[in-house]
Amino acid sequence: MTGPRAIEEHAIEVEDLCKEYRIYGTPYQRVLEVLDRKQRHRKVWALQDINLKMLPARTIGLVGANGAGKSTLLKILAGTTFPSRGRYVIRGRVASLLELGAGFHKDFSGRENVYLNAALLGLSREETEARFENILRFSELHDYIDQPIRTYSSGMICRLAFSTAVAVDPDVLIIDEILAVGDMAFQQKCVRKIWGFKDSGKTILFCSHSLYDVRQLCDEALWIHEGRCRLHSDAISVTNEYATYEKTLVGHEADVLEDAPGEALDRGPKGPHVESIGVLRPDTDEPCYKFRPGEDVRVRVHYKNDEAGPEKLCLGIGFTRTDTSLAFGHTTEMDGVIVDRTEGIVDLDLHSLRLLSGEFVVWVWLMDGTGVHRYHQLIAPDNVIVLNEGKEVGLLLQEHSWTVRDGNGETV
Repeated sequence: MTGPRAIEEHAIEVEDLCKEYRIYGTPYQRVLEVLDRKQRHRKVWALQDINLKMLPARTIGLVGANGAGKSTLLKILAGTTFPSRGRYVIRGRVASLLELGAGFHKDFSGRENVYLNAALLGLSREETEARFENILRFSELHDYIDQPIRTYSSGMICRLAFSTAVAVDPDVLIIDEILAVGDMAFQQKCVRKIWGFKDSGKTILFCSHSLYDVRQLCDEALWIHEGRCRLHSDAISVTNEYATYEKTLVGHEADVLEDAPGEALDRGPKGPHVESIGVLRPDTDEPCYKFRPGEDVRVRVHYKNDEAGPEKLCLGIGFTRTDTSLAFGHTTEMDGVIVDRTEGIVDLDLHSLRLLSGEFVVWVWLMDGTGVHRYHQLIAPDNVIVLNEGKEVGLLLQEHSWTVRDGNGETV
């Protein structure tokens, strides 16, 4: 790690960190610059004056648009690139989950690459040998460990890289968008492992475009905008501000329950999945998709899990406008409700609906017990129509009262 010794109370300390890249029009201009000593490049600042102090056992999420500088900051802290200016200090052993498998040699066997990567992560050969069986067991690659990496699929390489990185038992874990590694069962193992690190008091720096994941996993969040720190606060405040900013750019709020990467949401009939969704009147249990503000609404979800898998499940239900802006959402995990892991029917009763006039899409997500890893999503067969016969305007009907006083402060 660079710079003076870290202040005792901080696991990560970053001061005035900057990263500059030199951009050349052609490779030939790079050669000419060396020969004639004339500047032929333009400077691009990927990071400017980033400051961060992170206490041990905290999890912080990085949010921001593509190209904002999030991955550059993680690479600097992971030691794979150097800052142009500023300093950073990290206390303890660091493991980074950035570009999984990037350091593997394609002609080496899986076993040889484990030892190579473990050495790069700071383990001695003896330490790696003591951990090797755990790495092999976690990766589930027993039959392929002595085959060359070039014969592996990309998913197998990711399995081995993840298993090696987490076996280091780091004090600080740096993660860049890798919560969807391999197949469904292995993804669940990865999520459990990361939550295990969090629960055991590890310091975690987590970068994601999923604001929902940042809210679930992180204590704090840092919003990086055009290479600079725009906001650093608790995760809820930062993700709300960032979602509002995104709304001004694209015309609608960034959905904090957006899709997970890849195929993780479309499981079909296998594994945990939503069988059906119904919107009902609670008094009759009859299907109904038209309501008035103040009426009760019931959303009924039938789900199944055809495979042995997660110890717990979590169900999320959200109402969005047809422009995808989120009106509200609830999850069983947040409300402390236990969902059976095999099969069941769950009712969400919405008492005295607060929505005003509009058309709303009802979304259902089936997730693991942490509410981070999503197995399946489905929308209700029809949209909910809310009919308001009053004069109120806006999205929600808020309970309220007025008090009027005269100039002397007396109630009228």
